[in-house]
Amino acid sequence: MKETEKVSRRQQCIFNAVTEILEIQDYRSLTIEDIARRAGVGKSTIYRWWADKSDLVFDAFKAHTASIFEMDFSLSLAMNLEQQLLKLSHALDHALGRALLVVLAEHREAAGEFFKQYLRPRREETHKLIQVAIRRQELQENYPFELMLDTLYAPIHYQIIFFNQRPNIEYIQHLVKLVLAPAQWLQESKINE
Repeated sequence: MKETEKVSRRQQCIFNAVTEILEIQDYRSLTIEDIARRAGVGKSTIYRWWADKSDLVFDAFKAHTASIFEMDFSLSLAMNLEQQLLKLSHALDHALGRALLVVLAEHREAAGEFFKQYLRPRREETHKLIQVAIRRQELQENYPFELMLDTLYAPIHYQIIFFNQRPNIEYIQHLVKLVLAPAQWLQESKINE
């Protein structure tokens, strides 16, 4: 077995241990010692890859959600956004997602890294999808899309953090329709001129 495969398997064992522990206790109770014990590795192995538990939770979340946020450019913008928001709500309502929200609230630098490494690439993909929607004349061209994206994603976080509930598909469909309506209406009125 190659060294990279061994490292990957060990890291996956560690991620699994983090997830298992977070399913029975909260982030603040999580310790590197507990993770090492459950994963069957030494603490030094964990510290070789992660400076602290917040970095480890961040990477575990990334590994957990690595393939779930892919866009389907053959679908409409609304359909893609509905799927993305539904997947996000499931990911954030998971033990790792809830721990990540605590990390982001308590560690400003971690929040910046999360945006840079995780959210920005996904927003860039969404911007590509928006450009496709503009070419398809689903949306008008001059619309505040950054604000639109903030307006779409914030309620998902809000529902999970403050109401302790995962938004259902009906909530998400209404949200997408509400947020896209002004851009679509403006586009429709331009076409009708």
